[in-house]
Amino acid sequence: MKTLFSDIIKRRTGMEIVDIIESNALIKDMLKHCPYDILKRWERKDYKRGEVICQQDMVHDYFYIIIDGYVNISRTAENGRKYSQSIYKKGDYFGELEIFDLKPYICSVEALTDTKTIRIKRKYFLQWISSDLHFSLYITRTLCDSFYKLSKLAGENTLYSLKYRICNYLLYEADSSGKKDWPLEVRINKEQLSEQFAVTSRSINRVLQYLKEKGLIDVSNNSIFITDIEGLRAEEKISREE
Repeated sequence: MKTLFSDIIKRRTGMEIVDIIESNALIKDMLKHCPYDILKRWERKDYKRGEVICQQDMVHDYFYIIIDGYVNISRTAENGRKYSQSIYKKGDYFGELEIFDLKPYICSVEALTDTKTIRIKRKYFLQWISSDLHFSLYITRTLCDSFYKLSKLAGENTLYSLKYRICNYLLYEADSSGKKDWPLEVRINKEQLSEQFAVTSRSINRVLQYLKEKGLIDVSNNSIFITDIEGLRAEEKISREE
């Protein structure tokens, strides 16, 4: 029966939406109660590395879910200074803040790698969230989690040193990945770190060089490799108390 349902959806939607849903636990949890009439409205949309998916201060009519790749969520000030708020990956979504009232995007969304998404138009998104209690609660819960992390980050950016913030970020990425392979790769470069912490590249280089000389990390063009996780935790603790 499951196979028959999957085949029907694939034929009518023109894309392998069921395979996409079942390929990732987060996406499956988000879409598992999506009504069929809404499910068939999803579109597949891919972007090349460096392509801007959604532009700051412009109105976009879609809700997006990332099915593969990484995107940078950033805001550019009037003086041209760019501040990266977060890096989103497979299973994350965007467009939810602006879609209800068709407000201009607060931030730009740029593909850091070749990125695959599925997206749905606003009118179908609104039908979905009004008819699917599971999804409505999912959005509420994950938005609260995002606001909690952003509030925590804002406090840390004000109260703690750059060295602590970089150590804390790398440890968060390591814990979130769930991987135990060493060295553990965190896909971010110096320029992105500079944008994320709103500091100069020189300041970022100084901290990364210090951590590298301590044998805690290694650095390539587009990634940072954690080589000593316990040493990094100890350095974070010391930095917090400085």
